[in-house]
Amino acid sequence: MKLIIKTISICALLIIGFNSVTAQTNYKPIIYNAYINGDMSKWAQIIATIEKQNPQSTDAKLELISYYYGYTAFLIGTKNYETAAKYLERGDKHIDEILKTSPKNATAHAFKGSFIGFRIGLSKFKAIALGAESNRHVKLALEIDPQNIQGTVDLANSLYHTPKLFGGDKKEALKLFRKAMLLVEKSGHTHNNWFYLNILTLTAQTYESLEQYQQSKAQYEKILRFEPDYKWVKNELYPALLKKMK
Repeated sequence: MKLIIKTISICALLIIGFNSVTAQTNYKPIIYNAYINGDMSKWAQIIATIEKQNPQSTDAKLELISYYYGYTAFLIGTKNYETAAKYLERGDKHIDEILKTSPKNATAHAFKGSFIGFRIGLSKFKAIALGAESNRHVKLALEIDPQNIQGTVDLANSLYHTPKLFGGDKKEALKLFRKAMLLVEKSGHTHNNWFYLNILTLTAQTYESLEQYQQSKAQYEKILRFEPDYKWVKNELYPALLKKMK
């Protein structure tokens, strides 16, 4: 579980534009449970099932892309680069199909930026060129829709992980993570939404990195009230913070 979320936060230059992909599906509860339990084999099975259905609508494609995203993050985190590259290609195919017919789809542009960012995880030698291209798509997504959740999280990740000398700003990243969190909550789509948990976790970690430990503690407690079975927070992150605060 740690590898999944850590990789998402680093490479997500994290996932689903819930502005568009918010409809309940039969797969969301399964993906959600796989996420909180770190069961990525189940995640891969859902991807295979949806691929066989050959989704045609934009929303269905975006949902599949979001699952590619989460699984690719896991593969990169476990250094399974060859398989990760294959899933990136599949995701890119659907993203490009959407952008061909809907060039102003903000979520698709945010995903494009995210998937380009993943390629940095496959080849850090391309970080400069790929980073600029990734940021271009993320910024375009937010120009099209300033409330786009995927783009907001991606920009926050970029600010968080970029050295301060090169424009990084963790305080600004925190504002954006909180904005994304509130956008999801305002939408009412928090149930069975794994990306919502990811945003909550990124927010807590950012508070902690800024040594705002009481705020981080409150955020972790919010997460556990929402999802008591979220293993990474329950068994690792929250206990580690409490130990640090002693």
